[in-house]
Amino acid sequence: MRGLALLATLTLATGIPLRGQDTAQVALEVTLATPSRDPQVATRQLLEDTPWLAALREGLPIRLQYRLEIWRSRNGWLDDVQRTVDWMLVVRHEPVLDQFSVTRLGPGNFSQTKRYGTAGALAEVLGIRYQFQISPRDPGRYYYTTSLEVTTLSDSDLEKFERLLRGELRSDGGGGSLADRARRLVLRLAGLPTLRLSGR
Repeated sequence: MRGLALLATLTLATGIPLRGQDTAQVALEVTLATPSRDPQVATRQLLEDTPWLAALREGLPIRLQYRLEIWRSRNGWLDDVQRTVDWMLVVRHEPVLDQFSVTRLGPGNFSQTKRYGTAGALAEVLGIRYQFQISPRDPGRYYYTTSLEVTTLSDSDLEKFERLLRGELRSDGGGGSLADRARRLVLRLAGLPTLRLSGR
């Protein structure tokens, strides 16, 4: 029977602090589904007592970049990463309609945009639990690590991102999926302060 360890610890590191920023309540949760033991990742309270909702209403889109890794523990050796899953959310406020749009990218070439009429509905969708069927098949001791980086995008950053989605722009000379290219692009863009969360 395979063994799978999940250590529920969180660390929080912030970049340049935002004025009045309070990130103490923001949490990145990693749990195991029953009975599949597939990893589930959820973000909690991102919009509560933090500057991110105000940034959206001021016209600054925010990007949530997630990474999930499965590692195999090896006694006497360095642990070995078995698989990595990346996905991204880009959230915008549309002032004319007073709506929020959420574009989700990845894994693979998956792309989806949905709109929500209230901040409460947006908070609910940002808090959904993402589950991935990547639990290990071979015997051994495993653990998951996950990370989330939240940052804002400027108007020019967003324009480049939208051009990439339309296929008019490549993030660099490399290939890869749409999510990979989008991630490489936004990692190079100059954003405002960043919130980083990690869990294992």
